[in-house]
Amino acid sequence: FRGEQMNYFVFDNERENTAYHEFQKGSFDGHTYWKGDSVSLSDDLLNQLVRELFADTIPEYDPCSEFEIDKELWERILHKAQQVGGETLACILEADEWAENTFREYDVFTIIGV
Repeated sequence: FRGEQMNYFVFDNERENTAYHEFQKGSFDGHTYWKGDSVSLSDDLLNQLVRELFADTIPEYDPCSEFEIDKELWERILHKAQQVGGETLACILEADEWAENTFREYDVFTIIGV
C-alpha cells in the first residue's frame, strides 16, 4: 500500500498541517494522533468529496470528533460511493486497500476529525 502514489490520502510524514481527518487502525485510545500506519484526508477534500457520502451512510458522523467504522459500515460506504461515482468513488477506493488490510487485524478503524 505504501508503494502506491496516492491522490487523495497522505501518510503522516506528508501532512502539511493538522487540518486532516486521520483514518487510524483500531479504536482511538483518546490521546495518540498521527500514527505511522494511519492515512489522512485533508479537511478540504473531505468536505468536497465525502461529506455528503458520510451524511447519507453515517448520519451520526461528526467531522470534529472520532467515529469508528466497522467492516459492515465500510461496505455500505463503498456501495454508496459506487452509486455516486466520480471523484468520490476514486477517493473511497483509494482508502479501500488500507481499510481491508486494517480489517484483517482490527474490528474497526477510527476517523479522527479536525
